[in-house]
Amino acid sequence: MEEEVEVSESSSNMIPIALAVLALVLGGAGLYFGLTANQRLTPLNATLEAGATGTAQLQKSIDQLEIEITELSAQLSDLQSSSKRNAAYANQRDQAIKKLASEINANREQIIKTAESLNELAASGVRRAAPAASASPSATPSADSPAEPTPPGVYVIESGDTFGKIATKTGVSLDALLAANPDADPRRLSIGQQITIPGN
Repeated sequence: MEEEVEVSESSSNMIPIALAVLALVLGGAGLYFGLTANQRLTPLNATLEAGATGTAQLQKSIDQLEIEITELSAQLSDLQSSSKRNAAYANQRDQAIKKLASEINANREQIIKTAESLNELAASGVRRAAPAASASPSATPSADSPAEPTPPGVYVIESGDTFGKIATKTGVSLDALLAANPDADPRRLSIGQQITIPGN
């Protein structure tokens, strides 16, 4: 009986020891798994942090690109406006050049016509350079004597007369008037001077 009691007491004493050993084993295993898990989580946390940093940098790059796109859009709008203004200026310039060219051509034609008329006039008799015939004292009527009537076919030069006006007045051509008065200088007509009017 005494031996059985001793065995029972010995068994009872071993249970707490076994539990303590089991607790130590479980604690050691937990510590081991905890350390192992921590070691595994550390790279994962680093990866997550790196991913977060990369995401932030990517977002920053996207924001910068959006700013650049906005600036480029504004520059493109300015270029389009400048292009429209330049096109309008070019159109106005072309119209002004065409108008000026038309006016120059019109003036050129007028100058050519005037030059041709002057050449014809010079060729028809302006080449005569005889001095103007001066009225002799005997031919000049005095204030006391009545003016002698102008003979037929004779014209007395008045103020403002030219060969062209005289030809128009008398109904003769300028060439015929110049041919009938070879000694008269059309550029030096004097009031009272008599010239011959050719018959029609």
